[in-house]
Amino acid sequence: MNKQADPRRVARLVSRAQKALEEELDARLAPFDITAAQYVVLSALHGGRANIAAQICKELSYSPGAMTRMLNRLEQKGMIQKGPSAANRRTVQLELTEEGRRLFPSLLEASGTVIEQYFGTFSTQELHALEALLLKMFAGK
Repeated sequence: MNKQADPRRVARLVSRAQKALEEELDARLAPFDITAAQYVVLSALHGGRANIAAQICKELSYSPGAMTRMLNRLEQKGMIQKGPSAANRRTVQLELTEEGRRLFPSLLEASGTVIEQYFGTFSTQELHALEALLLKMFAGK
């Protein structure tokens, strides 16, 4: 029997996969008092993909208000610091603190453990196929 694929079922599975990854990452990062969402911000700063709140908001699809609250929590935890931008005085530059840089390798290791747990059984070919399908889904968006 040739069963028709159900896009709604696929959407639910993608959503379920994202939730499972986030929950597992939250659990692995709990000993560091960092959430999965906070880790993504720290990773963006560490990797040089962003250094101002607006860039991080765009990368993560966060609202400016939610991002401000998250950045304030990370600053209170001593993980990031804010300062004026040399290029534009109205822009706040973000960077990891010394503590943030010190802790990041442990956070990265926890993330790697979660990624290996969920994707470690996939062959290289399967990962390429999954990546291609996800990129196709976002093409032109």
